[in-house]
Formats: sequence, structure tokens, C-alpha cells
Amino acid sequence: MRRDIQVNTQLGDIVLQDRNILGTYPFEWVGEEDLVLKGQLTLPGNYNINTLYTTGVKLSIPYTPIFKPIQIRVIRDYGDGTTRTVINPVNRSEWFDVKTKLYGKEEMSICASQLLMVSMDDYIIQIDRDIAYVWSNIDSDLCNINANFQNRNLLLQCVPTNCYRYPTSGVGLVRFLHSNLSQAKLADTLETEFKADKVTVNNAAFNSFTGHLEMDLDFTEADASVYST
Repeated sequence: MRRDIQVNTQLGDIVLQDRNILGTYPFEWVGEEDLVLKGQLTLPGNYNINTLYTTGVKLSIPYTPIFKPIQIRVIRDYGDGTTRTVINPVNRSEWFDVKTKLYGKEEMSICASQLLMVSMDDYIIQIDRDIAYVWSNIDSDLCNINANFQNRNLLLQCVPTNCYRYPTSGVGLVRFLHSNLSQAKLADTLETEFKADKVTVNNAAFNSFTGHLEMDLDFTEADASVYST
């Protein structure tokens, strides 16, 4: 099956989707000092601690209006009342300064109330020596869909003369919805334009309930021309 990058035909924007599949672990604010706000991330005892340094850990940080830099500690809970703290290898304490790299710039300290600048949802914490970097949890990627349906939607919306590479192509469905052109003219246009794209229109009808044009299309010839090249 042919695949294509999905485009929102109403807005003209590429559709992105979040592919982050990491599990979310609990976080809580545990203390406030004069110059810093402290938080705690709790991981299960069997958690692969190397992940903390490579891909990072996904967590949900509750919003607070406190404008103070953040320090975080990581606790491993073994479930029997036993816990172990991940030690900062530089100063041998249990605390890591939280920093970020907004907009690809140099690292900077971030205050608790500024976390919304990084993400509106969850976060990724990744430790590098004595620094705990905070990132957005969103791992965006392009969304791929069936190219035949994408081509159908674009061909229906395109008005002839609007595409510089193919100035005569396009059904321009909006012309028929806001004019007194006959249904026969629309049927002829659909058949002609889709046939030029090697697609056969078996049937087409307006759904008055949804307001959509429903089409029965045969993509056999179009798919065959792609696979044969």
C-alpha cells in the first residue's frame, strides 16, 4: 500500500503524532528553601537505572507558581520499606540541579513556575553527571497514512490554476457547493480529474447528513503504475 505524509487539508499543516511510549513515574515537591524548590522522583527498585542517563525518565510534575530554581533527587523504592537514593557523582549529595535548553540555546537553570515553557503536559528528566535536564515528553514524528485517500482529498479541494505544477488539475469542489452548476457537470469533472490520476470513479454522492462527498474509487490502475516502476 502506498503511504504518504498526512496533511491537514483544512489548515495546510503537516500532521504530527506523539510516539513517546515511556511509562510515567511519580514526582512530588518535598521541600522549599530560601533559594531553591526541591522535588523527588520515585522509581521502582527493579528499574534499569542506566535509562536515567540515556533516554531519560518520563514524569508528571504538578504546576506550582513558586519562582525558584529546582533541585531534584531520585529514589529507588524496593517495595519492602527499603529505598536507595541515586547519588550525585560530582558533589556526592543526593540533589541534582535541574536545567533545560530552551529553543536549542545554551543550558540554563529553570524555575518551577517556568516549567510550562518546556511542556504543558509531562516531562522527561535525563541526568548527565551533576545536572538533571528537563525536556518535553513529546516525541513528535510525521504521521503516515494511505496515499490514495490523501490524494483524493487534495484533488477534491484543489481548484484548477491553484497548483503551479499542474495548473489544469483539480476538482475544486468548493465551486460546486457555492454555485448553480449542475450535478451532471460535477460528475463529469470528478470522472475526468480522477481518471487523469489513473483512478476510476465507480460512484459518488453527497451525504446530506454529514455534508461530505462519499466516493467509491478504484485505485487498481494507480497502484499498478507505482509498483511497476
